[in-house]
Amino acid sequence: MRAVIAGLYDMMDKRPLRALSLVLALVMAGCILWDPSRVAAKTSSLSLWQGLLLIWAICTGVIHGVGFHPQRLRWQALFTPLPALLVLLAGLSFWFL
Repeated sequence: MRAVIAGLYDMMDKRPLRALSLVLALVMAGCILWDPSRVAAKTSSLSLWQGLLLIWAICTGVIHGVGFHPQRLRWQALFTPLPALLVLLAGLSFWFL
């Protein structure tokens, strides 16, 4: 398990991917702050778990984007940047399409 997570971090540990991760996270955070009713559980087509997933992806994108690398395996597993990047891309495509 450690080798898989370390491999994902090594694959994503490139400056352009870090910048992309940070920019996508900040844009998504800005979108949520601009119109929070689009992700609220009662006024949106999104369910509660989808909103939580977007918040997790924003946190993970910022953590990865600023260059922080968690040392413990459990935190590396929780803040793996590749799934967060995919969730951010899906969230922004939902937002703008």
